[in-house]
Amino acid sequence: MLTIYRASAGTGKTHTLTGDYLHMLFSAPDAYRHILAVTFTNKATEEMKNRILSELYLLASGQSSDYTGRLTEVHRLTEEQLRSRARTALIRILHDYSAFNISTIDHFFQQTMRAFVREIGLQGNYRIEMDRDLVLSEAIDGLLSDLDKDEHKDLLEWLLRFSEEKVEKGETWDLRTEIRKLSNELFKESYKAFRSEVNRDIADRTALAEYKNMLYAIIRSTESQAVQIGEKGQRVMEQHGLQPSDFKGGARSPFFLFDRLAKGSMKEPSATFKALSDHVESWYTKTTPPERRQTIEQAYDGGLNECVHDVCRFFDALTNYYTALAISRNLYTLGILNDIEQQIRKWREEKNRMLIADTTELLNKIIDGSDIPFVYEKTGTRIEHYMIDEFQDTSAMQWRNFRPLLKESLAYRRANLIVGDIKQSIYRFRNSDWTLLDEQIGRDFPASQLTEKTLSENWRSCRNIVEFNNALFTVVPQLLQILYNDGIDQATLSQESREQYAGKIVSAYSRSYQDVAPPFRAKEGHVRIELLPDEDEHSWKDEAMQRLPMVIERLQKNGYALRDMAVLVRTRNEGIQVADTLLNYKETHTDTSFRYDIISEDALLIGQASSVRFMIGMLQYLNRPDDVTAARTAEAVHAVMQMKTSAEASVQTIRKEVETVFAPEILAELQRLSHRSFYETVEGLYRLFKADFPENEQVFIQAFLDLTAEYGERETADIDRFLKWWKETGCQSKIATPDTQNAIRILTIHKSKGLGFKAVILPFGDWEVDSKSSTMLWCHPSSPPFNRLQVVPVNYTKDLCRTLFAEAYYHEKLHAYIDGLNTLYVALTRAKEELIIFAPDDKAPRTQVISHLLRAALTSDCHATAEGNPLRPLAEGFRPDEGLFEWGDAWQPDSVPASGTEELPMKRIPSVKPDERMFLHLHRQGDFFDDTARRYGILMHDLLSRIRTTADISIAVAAKEAAGEISREEAPGLIEKMQALLNEPSVRPWFDGSMQILNETDILVGNGHSSRPDRIMLDGDRAVVIDYKFGTQKDRRYVYQMNTYVRLLREMGISEVKGYLWYVELGEMDAVSD
Repeated sequence: MLTIYRASAGTGKTHTLTGDYLHMLFSAPDAYRHILAVTFTNKATEEMKNRILSELYLLASGQSSDYTGRLTEVHRLTEEQLRSRARTALIRILHDYSAFNISTIDHFFQQTMRAFVREIGLQGNYRIEMDRDLVLSEAIDGLLSDLDKDEHKDLLEWLLRFSEEKVEKGETWDLRTEIRKLSNELFKESYKAFRSEVNRDIADRTALAEYKNMLYAIIRSTESQAVQIGEKGQRVMEQHGLQPSDFKGGARSPFFLFDRLAKGSMKEPSATFKALSDHVESWYTKTTPPERRQTIEQAYDGGLNECVHDVCRFFDALTNYYTALAISRNLYTLGILNDIEQQIRKWREEKNRMLIADTTELLNKIIDGSDIPFVYEKTGTRIEHYMIDEFQDTSAMQWRNFRPLLKESLAYRRANLIVGDIKQSIYRFRNSDWTLLDEQIGRDFPASQLTEKTLSENWRSCRNIVEFNNALFTVVPQLLQILYNDGIDQATLSQESREQYAGKIVSAYSRSYQDVAPPFRAKEGHVRIELLPDEDEHSWKDEAMQRLPMVIERLQKNGYALRDMAVLVRTRNEGIQVADTLLNYKETHTDTSFRYDIISEDALLIGQASSVRFMIGMLQYLNRPDDVTAARTAEAVHAVMQMKTSAEASVQTIRKEVETVFAPEILAELQRLSHRSFYETVEGLYRLFKADFPENEQVFIQAFLDLTAEYGERETADIDRFLKWWKETGCQSKIATPDTQNAIRILTIHKSKGLGFKAVILPFGDWEVDSKSSTMLWCHPSSPPFNRLQVVPVNYTKDLCRTLFAEAYYHEKLHAYIDGLNTLYVALTRAKEELIIFAPDDKAPRTQVISHLLRAALTSDCHATAEGNPLRPLAEGFRPDEGLFEWGDAWQPDSVPASGTEELPMKRIPSVKPDERMFLHLHRQGDFFDDTARRYGILMHDLLSRIRTTADISIAVAAKEAAGEISREEAPGLIEKMQALLNEPSVRPWFDGSMQILNETDILVGNGHSSRPDRIMLDGDRAVVIDYKFGTQKDRRYVYQMNTYVRLLREMGISEVKGYLWYVELGEMDAVSD
């Protein structure tokens, strides 16, 4: 049976999941090995594991547990038997922890993917790349560097068109930045679903050019027709001696439309213009002179009325025009995306890496249509029960990967469960699809296999907050549904679609009502909404920021600790505004007993620290010593730090100080550092200038050093590459802080999901629920001549409802509305005791804005019940004249929280020069040619594992040099030695690229065991396998090992297998056969 839990915010889904897991666990001693529980974040995974282990410990030790009663009853156990079974289960899990299958969905897919390495064309030692921005950066570099080649003429044209459009819109034409934004489409499932069609369409460049010409022909022809209609209207008016201003309306007469059309405008006729046809009396007023009235009537009969009809007919039949226009604006993106994707594919092959974002899609291709036991055999794990948490965040591809596994489990009548809530689906930009929970799961499984349960008790919030959200999220979905339905163009949407969409928003919130859990019924809580005057643009936000510190002070006065408070914002810029407000207020109110400490993602950016900015400046200087700007930047920041002054110090003072910054001995040390490995250079800079770094920035500089070390391990690091990565990606790196720190949390609503806070402040309750015009939709043109391409990208704009893609437009609009509403739901359900909202007193009809919906809800008389439960009228707490809504009194927590974790300042980071360090099993400068044979063998083995053809020798040696394992002086000799070895006549054919190469690749032999030869070369049904030996002694064990490799390869169906032991230092090659 598949149990679906619909769990609204705060209803204790983790508690429920833990109970169901324990129930399965108590069914068999090793059940944990056959249960897979997946969620979507590492934090949620950790929480689930901790909860299960904690409850097992309580049960095993005979302590009180919420699950004791259910487990003893269902499994018919005595309390002693319960303790014994819990103890056994806990010990088994702890001793077999790797089989405790609770993980993120990505981790599970990666685990499965490892079993299909050969099928996806990767080597066994491939790495997962988490940094998507890094990959895009290198792909874009490759794209732009190839533009001068003849085969990329089309790409150059597309990029020029791309830049022209940005300039026309008044947007930035920073090509790299804009290409990066566009490239994000590659990782959306909406694009991946059509990738094969796109690739087929883009392959025929001639057909693509013809398609483009067809679009422009339709556009030019239509616009030419509009000019002709405008000119015809002008001629008729001129023939009767009339001008547009002679008609009703004067200077604002609708007849000016003919002038605009004649000049090439395609602006739609107004409702006033459309009403002119066949109603001559509306062409003039009662005060119009009789002579002019007569002339107008003559013009009406003389063809001008027919011209009005022509205009209306013309604009009523522009579907093809608007369709051509929409496609033409983005046609070039097909080519750009295709070329970027080719660059990413090339990068993946060269680096032997796979993007984490590719895992789901690749696994989807492998699993699709396959026999499910085959999947199990490959992974070496037998899963019998599946538990999927946060199902509303699942993507369509992820579901297609899970669905066959669930079907197989259900075929054996095993228990599985899914937990989700449509109302908390706010990650559509990460491919989440709430319709899977709403519709798809009911299509994929028969009703006999499904059981639905609704968790309806709120265990997070006090009574007033629960009742407020009950009322609000019954009324607002109704208002938003009315707004959506009113906007549907009846002529462009099918009856079936209109019926499907007409109640979808209300339906999504049909289970929003919650009961207050017993422990919270006596706790009222406090809800306060302040609608602020908005007399001029953004003035209400200034007022909100003025009131925010007072709210913080009131909460502290009532006994709240800073860590009990969270300020939730919609965007990063809003978060910066809040942080700046509180920091400035703190600086100007030093005599108060109140505190305003904050934890903000942007306040914790590593690159914000002056010491880190200095380090970056110095790296820029070392990278380009002749770059005066880089040197001056580093010098200025250093001078500021030396003077311990603020960045606002006078320019004259800084300039005076700069003159003495780089003394000769420092310049000499900088020269020496420039010859070190990348990380040694960075650490050397730290040692050189650490005395000048502010003490309160040590944590930032430590994080920066860690970041450079990690980058050096991951990439072939040099200063230039690092600086490019830093500018595009690294500068956004943040410091992780403990949750126990006593400070106000400033975070986006999306980051707050799954969290709860005693006091929540929403300072900017004002965002649009509709999508942005930059949103790209991938559509199938259904009618000729547009269906010559199978799929086209179009921007989400209002004009799209006039095209063949109206269905896609309204589909996106519906999902955007639900996204906006869900974001509000997540924000307002984080509060436990205090909920405070600032919003503009939005009386204007900006109906697509949250603030207007809030005000409308507070005065609405929409349904007073939800699921048969009476709702508390919102109007009873609203005072319109004051712009204030309030339920309950300012709340005081049960007790004043204890002080937070003690904070110990980091005053110094230990750092020792490389030549003075104690080395344990590391390579020191000069050790390569003097070192033991064992170290030499390890180094040579590692080099050969990185080499596929002789062209890779320099790259492999450079990687070792960058990692600090060999010196710059040793590198040329090592390259020469490797070239000599690999160009020996007996070896050269193995490294010329004529065969498929598998370096250090596992051969799975069952029972979790594997064998790994150094190198396998495949050529059809023929294989050559090699093991490198760098010692001077031959051993029979080597022959036995090689015989095993040869036998395994033959068992895999390879008819001709040859094995060789290459004794490199002896210069001998021994053939081995089994």
